[in-house]
Amino acid sequence: MNLEQKVLQSQRVYNRMEIPMELGMMVAGAIRSVPGNITPLPVKTKKTRWRKAVAAVAAVLLCFTAGLNASEAFAEAVSKVPVLGDLSRVLTFREYRWKDNDKSMHIAVPQIQTEEGESSALVGDINAEIERIVEAYKEEAEQRIAEYKEAFIATGGTEEEFAQKNIKVNVDYSVKYESQDCLSLVLSADEDWSGAYGVQYYYNLDLKEGRKLTLSDLLGDDYVQTANAEIKRQMQERLAADPELVYFDGSNGMQGFTTVDENTNFYISQKGNPVVVFEKYAIAPGAFGVQEFEIQAQA
Repeated sequence: MNLEQKVLQSQRVYNRMEIPMELGMMVAGAIRSVPGNITPLPVKTKKTRWRKAVAAVAAVLLCFTAGLNASEAFAEAVSKVPVLGDLSRVLTFREYRWKDNDKSMHIAVPQIQTEEGESSALVGDINAEIERIVEAYKEEAEQRIAEYKEAFIATGGTEEEFAQKNIKVNVDYSVKYESQDCLSLVLSADEDWSGAYGVQYYYNLDLKEGRKLTLSDLLGDDYVQTANAEIKRQMQERLAADPELVYFDGSNGMQGFTTVDENTNFYISQKGNPVVVFEKYAIAPGAFGVQEFEIQAQA
């Protein structure tokens, strides 16, 4: 498909977009706020009007983002427009916010987009997997909170007291790294009433090749030795800097860190380095939280 055909295709997609009424009103209001008078003005006034114009453009961009989250039809239509410049390949495909007497929930479902010439099979599988994970977590969270409430009431608590706990469930995502060919995305879910139910899923993708990236891809064939040595060095550095920090050492049945392997969780930092992640309680007491170790990628 040549450039002219791509432009025509984008125009057709644009013309078919079902833009929410609220979005149109917000954009129109932002545009009306930009002065149309271009008569030469004193320098101070020019700066003021320029700031207003920039603010209006920012408002339009905010409206665009709101539209993606407010309307599935709009988000789906926008996702079909060819990716241009630095526009992210990850969109919030669906977003839910609701509250009842027992809890409030915020759930954001990301969807990865592909460009022409990229393998879409893996991305399609991952998008479907993410939707399954999010839906399952939502249902399990609702069940856990219902069981918690039942036990709370059974031991003398009241409905009002339980409501005061203001339990929050959050499912969200973070794009850690994005380049022309690669993407690193982390999907997270947690419930603020218990740290035991926090989970993360890591997606490190080569979009051109249509495959998942591994530590070996980033650190070379000797990735185990390279990662292990650097993690142990950083652990010793942190222990020296914080006398209260504790890492499990095998005593009391807590094994602690031994080695990385092909199943070790990681994401890619903005520098392009793998960041190895150990969840709470994996190598240290839960009070010290998630432990992350950035390792220099192979040149």
